[in-house]
Amino acid sequence: MNQALPSQTVTRHEIDAFVASEEGRDAVTLLMQRLGASDAATLQTGTLETVARLAGLAPFRKLMFVELGAGDMAAHLEAVREIVAEGGELVLLGRENSVAAYRHFLAAGARDYLTLPLEADFILPEVFAAPKGALPAHGTPPKGRVVAVCGASGGVGASLLAANLAVAFQTQSAARGAGTSSAGPGARVGLLDTDFAFGSLAVDFDIDATQGVFETLERPERVDSTYLQSSMAEVLPGLSVYAGELHDVSQLAAYEQGLAGLVQTLKAEFPLTVIDLPRRLLSQDTGVLRELDDVVLVLAPGFGALRSAGRLIERVNSLNGATRVWNVVSHSRRDAGLSRKEIAEALGQPVTCELPLSSAEIARASVKGMPLQSEFPRSAYARKVTDLAQTILAASEQETSEANDRRSWWKKRSR
Repeated sequence: MNQALPSQTVTRHEIDAFVASEEGRDAVTLLMQRLGASDAATLQTGTLETVARLAGLAPFRKLMFVELGAGDMAAHLEAVREIVAEGGELVLLGRENSVAAYRHFLAAGARDYLTLPLEADFILPEVFAAPKGALPAHGTPPKGRVVAVCGASGGVGASLLAANLAVAFQTQSAARGAGTSSAGPGARVGLLDTDFAFGSLAVDFDIDATQGVFETLERPERVDSTYLQSSMAEVLPGLSVYAGELHDVSQLAAYEQGLAGLVQTLKAEFPLTVIDLPRRLLSQDTGVLRELDDVVLVLAPGFGALRSAGRLIERVNSLNGATRVWNVVSHSRRDAGLSRKEIAEALGQPVTCELPLSSAEIARASVKGMPLQSEFPRSAYARKVTDLAQTILAASEQETSEANDRRSWWKKRSR
């Protein structure tokens, strides 16, 4: 396993190495020796921050060994995402020897993460294990968007909304002609229940728990499209669900550390993924928050829910300022009966929509083990969810268009 690869594996000068320490320099030398191509790397002084400054100025055409240097995890992950978005291929060299760090960096898009100092018997990065020993071609970074639904308090119907919003997204994507059929590539939606101890989506859809989700949590970087298709439950054409049940809750924290990697895997597979996210996970640094494009906060019209929603909004903004927050008022319980205007003023943000109480239709759909959105699409609740899905999709499309315009302007300016 540790034998050198044939010398033709790496063409001369295909690799850039940015290192700032003797340990980093020694690691690159050892890597090149193992590859049997000692002169294949162009050695430069610098760190991940150095490479991040180059993003957008020139195309990345080489695999890069990059030493992390100073900075916290959040800054490192942001730099990795920026470099990968510009086409960079990264093998990172760092000093934090932990599974969590490895998962965070791979979830952000790095090809591998090696711990310094590099021992002589290290395992060669899998990026060099492509067919015929060739370096893999640069792929397009994941484009899928992720929408998390989170209840600001219990009993507000966050799981109910997550399930129905996923159905609405699939229907809207198909209607916009994203795929050739309702289950076409552009119309496919993933749905993930991240409450592995007490999640309800498996029951709501009347399916067996999808235990394959725990394999993806353990090794998300090893999971391919075929495995996802076989391990997820397709509850409706174009809608696939992961809803596992963890019997030994003592393992919960360990599995949750792999959530960011799992979300990154789903982003690569689905144009859009909906996550039923317990509010507890928004307050923990599992890395998943940095993968979210939108957070739908569901709150009751009461003072306690309002307070919790405010704290959650602060949390989202502090870790990922690019994530959009959509405030949804649920009338599943009356609570203090605060008005939409009062809630918006207290939060300092608009209320996107109000979900009416549709107890009869919800109960009838539940008995059938089907989402309200597909069983009673004309109900008051379903119509509001459809409006919410359209609003979020429209904002996503506008953001993508603006980003493309900025990128085109920068390319013209830098010529």
